Amino acid sequence: MDEMQNNNPRPVNPRRRRRTKMEIFKESYLPVIIVGVALIFILVTIIGSAIQSAKRRKISEEALQKPSDNSQQQNQQLAAEASQLIQQADALAAEYYYDEAIATVEGFSGRIADYPDLMAAFQRYCDLKAGCAAWDDPSKVLNLSFQILIVDPLRAFNDEVYGSSYNRNFITVEEFKEILDQLYEGGYVLISKDDIVESGGGTFQAKTLYLPEGKKPLILTQNQVNYYTYMVDGNGDHLPDQNGDGFASKLILDESGKLVNEYIDKNGNTLTGEYDLIPILNSFIAQHPDFSYQGAKAIISVSGSDGLFGYRTNPSAKQWLKDQYNQEVEGAKKIADALRNDGYEIACYTYDNISYGNKSLTQVQEDLKSWKDEVTPILGNVDILVFAQENDLTENTPYSGDKFDALMDAGFRYYFGFCQNGKLWADVQSNYFRQARIMVKGASLKYNSGWFTGILKPIEILSNTRGTIPQS
Repeated sequence: MDEMQNNNPRPVNPRRRRRTKMEIFKESYLPVIIVGVALIFILVTIIGSAIQSAKRRKISEEALQKPSDNSQQQNQQLAAEASQLIQQADALAAEYYYDEAIATVEGFSGRIADYPDLMAAFQRYCDLKAGCAAWDDPSKVLNLSFQILIVDPLRAFNDEVYGSSYNRNFITVEEFKEILDQLYEGGYVLISKDDIVESGGGTFQAKTLYLPEGKKPLILTQNQVNYYTYMVDGNGDHLPDQNGDGFASKLILDESGKLVNEYIDKNGNTLTGEYDLIPILNSFIAQHPDFSYQGAKAIISVSGSDGLFGYRTNPSAKQWLKDQYNQEVEGAKKIADALRNDGYEIACYTYDNISYGNKSLTQVQEDLKSWKDEVTPILGNVDILVFAQENDLTENTPYSGDKFDALMDAGFRYYFGFCQNGKLWADVQSNYFRQARIMVKGASLKYNSGWFTGILKPIEILSNTRGTIPQS
């Protein structure tokens, strides 16, 4: 048995054992995977490093560029500011606010010298201020005075009762527009009475006004801005109608708050627009701001016996207005406020359109009482008196006497009389200011053209629709 076993020894190459999947994976794939992962890691590291390097370069470049961008933005902002300041300052300088224009430029955030346009504007305002001429004599200041304007000359001049008076004492809308053009071309500039006289501490004294060379001061007054019933009511019902005499019927405020007129045309249509001095003057100044010195407009005088500004505020109107009377009063108050806010000054033309110079002390006192009782509650205190009927309290100067004392007691301190023979004059006393005005009307333009020498050209003003203008 043993011998048999010895005769069958183990095979020299026994059959090999089969490898497991794990062994195959470790031997064949794992090294490859390890190498791949290593390569990916190396690649990611390289890419990440490159990205970080690029970011650092970008940040560095942005850091270098940021000051330049900020500087450019700041320059653009300063240039825009300079342009805006020039516009604001030009508007101020156009109305002769030279100090304010200079101060506006001086408020620039940057250096004025770095912006040529701004520097040029600044120098221009300084030169304008330095080149102004002094006006220190109120007697050399022109005062032109007008009645309300005729809108429809045919209706006005053909009126059987008042046609001759209208032709003699009034001018038309178109004539007034021509007058404004001539005054502007002549270098005249609207001013306020307060630009030539001051009353610090209650003591009046002449005040020096500075205007550019070639410019001349002008005061405008308009009388009886009442739009009397007889001028606008043709059928006797107290209301404006197409049978009126061709005048505006009242002052109103339009939807934008602008002062305009109501007017009834010959066909009975109610129109609103520029039908009298105030809205026409406002429109002219809007087109020519240098026609007004620091916002000055005109002196608007009213009587009180037939209402104010076309509103029937006189107590006698209560009979037919009844419940609407208070509305008329409120309407007149609103117009008064709007006028003052718009640069106009309001004056008394006496209560009943009477000549104080030809009336007794008692009559003057009664008229002043009616003004105080009926008009002052609507207009407030008024310290300007425009004498009615082309008259004055007296030709003598200074004023004196009981009637003058009555006027002073009533609060009047500024007095505007009538210019005889077109000769300008003014009087500044310690307690009042007095000035003459030239009446601009059909008769004076026709028969007293010498009054307007160097001021107006009457032959180019008077309308052909007038026919023969009555002298008296």
